[in-house]
Amino acid sequence: MSKGDTGSVETTPRVYGAGHKLIGKNYVTADLYAKVTGQAKYAEDFHAEGMLFCKLLLSPLPHARVKHLDVQQALAMPGVKAILTADELPPPADTLTDNGTVIRANPKSERALTMEPLYQGEPILAVAAVDEFTAAEAIEKIRIEFEPLPFAIDPLDTLRPGGPNPRTDGNIWVQSPTPPAVVGAPPPAPPPPTIGGLKWTEAEFADAKYGRLPMGKTPDEWSYGDIEAGFKNAALVLDETFVTPDTSHQPLETRSALSYWQNGKVYVHTGTQSTAQTVPAIVRWLNIDVSKVVLVSEYTGGGFGSKVTAGVSLIIPALLSKKANAPVMMRISREEETFIGRARPSLLGRMKVGFSKNGRIIALDMFVISNNGPYDANGDVPTSGRIVSQSGAQTRARPSGHPPNQLSGGQGAIRAGSERQAALCDKRVPQGSPRPRGRAVQME
Repeated sequence: MSKGDTGSVETTPRVYGAGHKLIGKNYVTADLYAKVTGQAKYAEDFHAEGMLFCKLLLSPLPHARVKHLDVQQALAMPGVKAILTADELPPPADTLTDNGTVIRANPKSERALTMEPLYQGEPILAVAAVDEFTAAEAIEKIRIEFEPLPFAIDPLDTLRPGGPNPRTDGNIWVQSPTPPAVVGAPPPAPPPPTIGGLKWTEAEFADAKYGRLPMGKTPDEWSYGDIEAGFKNAALVLDETFVTPDTSHQPLETRSALSYWQNGKVYVHTGTQSTAQTVPAIVRWLNIDVSKVVLVSEYTGGGFGSKVTAGVSLIIPALLSKKANAPVMMRISREEETFIGRARPSLLGRMKVGFSKNGRIIALDMFVISNNGPYDANGDVPTSGRIVSQSGAQTRARPSGHPPNQLSGGQGAIRAGSERQAALCDKRVPQGSPRPRGRAVQME
């Protein structure tokens, strides 16, 4: 076409998804119609004949011990059918992996009810009644006396000399080594982690005065390469402190559950992100055979990692149903979901990075403190270290798992901000660079 020609140019239409069934094409998902028309059934949409309703008594304190509990007035109310307390929960069962390894139950793990709440809003007991109003009224009739205990909401506070411990027996998770393997026997299981104590000195806290994260001793540390030589040869060294927030998952559907027993089997209706992982969890929590569990989860209203195994609270209506000999619905309010739901744990970190003249990372030292939540150690700290280790620089990782945030419920699956920072560093590092170092504290 000449320069002055204003005629149109014919082009071949672009074809998207050629040779593919779904890529580049509009399609209707199998669940779309049911969701937009309201026909999708979530846990609270199920009903059973003679169904009772459950309400929870939650702890008003971030850490306390129940000294006195009197439920007689509540039990005497018309319409109240059963009350479930922590001493009626079955002991958690061990689990068996596909390769025959036995994972021992940890007595320090989260339970559905407790007489020593570790965060505000943790369930202490549950009432089943003919309706929710009666159950709520019964909760008000219960006489309970608490002994307040020390608590921590900032992981650094519990590391200070004389700082409060989030549990009576310490502030960090300690993992003992796995026993040596025996020829011909199944792989040995690591022992359950225990709770230990860790305090830093005033000298180790000196950096806090300058707005930098203090870096005291840690239970875990590893390194690869000559980290000090990497920093010595660096043209530029940056030392920055970073913080990621605690973030509640807040799925649209709270973790409500309906449960009943038929012919020796427990039927559980609840939302979950994985039925395959939730059934073994129910088996473990109720300490029953897998053949006795029927899980119904037609639809799930969001989870974001917080409902991979639904939640241990689902055994509350199951046990109340067995005790009252009737189906029990536990409808979790938004306030209760904020308490017992899951959250993305925060990381307090400090990263020292050495750069060569051409911008390559030649040394990286990361120190991380994890606000772990009140129960089992989460995987974010070791994951952040693994990501840093792939940066291609001299590396040291010092992960430090910290005490529970006692104003929120247990933590859930996440990928935290410090890992993304490490990943950003990784994108600027060519292959063949020296390796990094990391240190961490996994707080209880």
